[in-house]
Amino acid sequence: MRSHFLSLKIIAIVILVAMFWGGLFFLTSLVSERQGYQQAFLKEISQNNISPQTIVSPYIHVPYEEQKTCLDEQKKAHPCTEESWMYIGADSTQWTSNFNVSNDSYKRTIYRAISYQANLTAKGIFQKPQLENKTYLWDRAEIIFPVHDPRGLDKQPMLKILNKDYVFEVSPQGSDYSGFDFMRISAKNYPELITAIQNGFHFDLTANLTGLSKFTLIPTSRSVTYQAKGNWADIKYDGQNLPYAKTSAQQKFNAQWKNIALGHQNLNKFIHCESNECTRQFTQGNFVQTANFSEYETAGHEKIGLTTEFLEPVNVYTQTDRAIKYGIVIIIITFGCFFLFEVLKSLRIHPIQYSLVAMAQGIFFVLLLSISEYYAFAWAYIVAAIACIGLMTWYLYFVMKGIKAAALFGIILSSLYAIMYMLLQSSGKTFLMGSMISFVVLAVVMFITRHIDWYSIGNKPKRELRTYTSPQ
Repeated sequence: MRSHFLSLKIIAIVILVAMFWGGLFFLTSLVSERQGYQQAFLKEISQNNISPQTIVSPYIHVPYEEQKTCLDEQKKAHPCTEESWMYIGADSTQWTSNFNVSNDSYKRTIYRAISYQANLTAKGIFQKPQLENKTYLWDRAEIIFPVHDPRGLDKQPMLKILNKDYVFEVSPQGSDYSGFDFMRISAKNYPELITAIQNGFHFDLTANLTGLSKFTLIPTSRSVTYQAKGNWADIKYDGQNLPYAKTSAQQKFNAQWKNIALGHQNLNKFIHCESNECTRQFTQGNFVQTANFSEYETAGHEKIGLTTEFLEPVNVYTQTDRAIKYGIVIIIITFGCFFLFEVLKSLRIHPIQYSLVAMAQGIFFVLLLSISEYYAFAWAYIVAAIACIGLMTWYLYFVMKGIKAAALFGIILSSLYAIMYMLLQSSGKTFLMGSMISFVVLAVVMFITRHIDWYSIGNKPKRELRTYTSPQ
């Protein structure tokens, strides 16, 4: 009977590990559920207040008429006049964005949203357009400035041309269908702009814009320079082109872009959008190369624009989810230490005692998630770790019949949780550090067990195996 003791104990440990691995999946679903509540809060803000902002650099469109041959219902040819549009992008533009970022403006209970106020300025040049032999309707020419969510404007954007200020008018159609409010300055209201558009002009643009978490600038000029700076350190850059210079430190960031190829390509893609879904994709920083609405879900997305996204310094749900992924490793190491203690000290530890310790480790992740929703993740981790390690050390004092063994396990557990926190903070070097730690753990186990005769363990007399007696 004793010869099967080792095999049965290993099988019991494997079963327990499998059971608690399943428990970790439940904890993962709990994290996803809490994160879903946060996403629902952000979606509600986007619907009712403001949303991530996307703007398109100003461009000009001018209608013109062409004489063509058309076919009537009887397929007979007849002369007709067809109206089309000429689009003019700026030759060069220099953008500057100064962001004031905060997570205090929009909050509900434990949830907060990152928002910003952007002071935008641009200086640029529209060159004299190259005209063809067509009839241009200059009195209907317009300067267009598309803005995704005009609710974020505290006042109408202003364009200075020839030392005179012009105000962009909000489009009556709004942005519900196309995703953009095509704000405009019309030559019909300002006839003096006709001469400026025909001969080219310098301009200065100013706008104050509030948005949620992400800002995208879609340049339409031949060359563009763009500088973004603000009071936030955790930044993600995305889009067609990444900044050639960037700094981020002490709650400040500064990034600079320069490009001479994207602008007119972007304008060409934008004006050839054949559906509202196409322009709505631009507001997400995407361009979808399909004209069929039903194909948008499966079509390949091409990034467009220059995107700055403001991230949470520590996303408690992402960090907790990553910690849970290390949970199975901690349980295996803990059970392994218990098993070695049984082998080396000839002291039986019941599977129920294994289970209670594993449950305490599971409670650690629940405490970590709940506390970190209210307080800083680092403090939540420390409090949860101290509580659970203290509980397990106290319990193991009775299980192992002595303070030395319990203290040793307390040190081992503290080391495991310290290593896990270090891995959570290491980001890019997680795999390297994890592989090195795994090697060290295996080396320690091999060193401790180098003199054990595993074949003789199951044949030890029953009297050599002590059972647990509660200390008086």
